[in-house]
Amino acid sequence: MNRSRRRPIRLSALRCIAYEVALNGWRILRRTVNDFSLWRLIEYPWATKALDVRRGDLVVDIGSGTSSFPHMLAKEGLDVVVLELDADRVRWQKAKRAATARPGDGRFFPIVASATAMPFRSNSVARIAAVSTLEHIPDDEAVGREIGRVLAPDGIAVITIPYTSGERTGFFEGIRRFKRVARNAFVQEGKSGSFFRFYNDEDIQRVYVQPAGLQISPLRGFGRSILNWRYHETKLTRFWRTFILKDLLLAWIVHPLEERFDRTDPLYVMFTLRKPRSSAPK
Repeated sequence: MNRSRRRPIRLSALRCIAYEVALNGWRILRRTVNDFSLWRLIEYPWATKALDVRRGDLVVDIGSGTSSFPHMLAKEGLDVVVLELDADRVRWQKAKRAATARPGDGRFFPIVASATAMPFRSNSVARIAAVSTLEHIPDDEAVGREIGRVLAPDGIAVITIPYTSGERTGFFEGIRRFKRVARNAFVQEGKSGSFFRFYNDEDIQRVYVQPAGLQISPLRGFGRSILNWRYHETKLTRFWRTFILKDLLLAWIVHPLEERFDRTDPLYVMFTLRKPRSSAPK
């Protein structure tokens, strides 16, 4: 067997930037597109490692929108199914694939479908990725049930979602007009499709762990007092999508220091869900 084929796939933050340039051009270093910014330089490397995949493996990516992450996975030789409800975004994914596909890429299948009713057989999907997407889906309990249903025994789902240890009463206060519509849930006034939810520990267990008896890894966080409260949720957020190389330095230097020394709530948490082998059909 070719050793390179079975080597675990990894994406460093620098490699993510190189792929983003290859997919969207050098201009993204000055002003990015597709929300490729600091959080993605933390999430994409972690999610790729947590998936524990090799060339030729298949990943179902939930709610990518116009994200480049599924294209990065395909460039690494993975087969990727992009599950997206918005038909225009699926067309965007198909056009981007047609324009950037190269020999050696994995296969790429963007489909119009809802994460609340996935078009897959039960116990059939070995790897699922949901990077900063599930918080935008109002019926998250249906998504949690579907992840548990379609995930294969010993399969892994990697998830990143916004977090609060208790209750969030505001979001981007004084910067953008978000209206609180439910406990820990907000919508941006005048912007359709802007639903945004925070999860606490009880919510994570209730929505994603308990329905199918999945095993959850320890939570890993990012975006604490410096990167979030003194940067992202301040007027400095106007620089969020500019000069991406600054974000590389923040991801390399500030993020590890925050995670080591800062005990405030993170803005996001990352975790894996694994279906026990005992869930295999008899």
